[in-house]
Amino acid sequence: MKWQSITSPNNPRVRQLLRFFEKPRERREAGLVIVEGLREIRMAIKAHYIPRELYLAEGLGSGHEISDIIEYFENTPLFILSQEAFARIAYRENRDGAVALFSAGLHPLDSLHLSDNPLLLIAEAVEKPGNLGALLRTADAAAVDALILCDPRTDVYNPNVVRASIGTLFNVQVGVAETPEVLTWLQANKIRPFAAALTPSAFPYTRADFTLPSAIVVGTEADGLSSLWLRACPNHIIIPMYGLADSLNVSVSAAIIIFEALRQRNAQSNLGK
Repeated sequence: MKWQSITSPNNPRVRQLLRFFEKPRERREAGLVIVEGLREIRMAIKAHYIPRELYLAEGLGSGHEISDIIEYFENTPLFILSQEAFARIAYRENRDGAVALFSAGLHPLDSLHLSDNPLLLIAEAVEKPGNLGALLRTADAAAVDALILCDPRTDVYNPNVVRASIGTLFNVQVGVAETPEVLTWLQANKIRPFAAALTPSAFPYTRADFTLPSAIVVGTEADGLSSLWLRACPNHIIIPMYGLADSLNVSVSAAIIIFEALRQRNAQSNLGK
């Protein structure tokens, strides 16, 4: 195992990483995901992402403390960076001295593994990395079968998504597809979609029955769900609002509805005991 030392913040490797941050297209074409932070790196390792490169700041703990990470990357290029060089590639405010590159995953719908009674979260046209990261945290907290992204406007592997998700991106099954494909897939798997939408036919989410295979579909805060989703979903649900605002942040809305679905399912399970 041979470590290479980088002392200059203008080193070609450092400049390449910066290009991946500044020019996402280059990162996507290289098929990479950039992961900063020991916790997040360990989550990617647990999910068996393919390691590509590891960058550690000089003085980072002892080899014993991070031996599991080093061992996982032992057949890849390994770099020790000066504090000045590492500060240039780090994008977190509270950095802990580790940045890794992994091969980005593929997310076709047919790769998703569903339980006998699946519960899914579907998000259409997510644009803000922070919102996508928060949706991933909700999906992880609720242990939904999968988060499906329809026509996303942001890259799943945007470094800010990884950061905002606190690494849960690697613990949640993610499918990415266009809306017509998702609708066909839902029908084939006999999963009922519930559209979170402010429409005349919408009823309070607490009156919906989520105990059967279900998908909760949310849209953007600005535009809501597209007409295609509104036509395809027979059930429109709302969260009653009691203030002046007529909507919540998309991740907050998703969390409220998802955990109502879990409450119903847990209640049904307890009745069967």
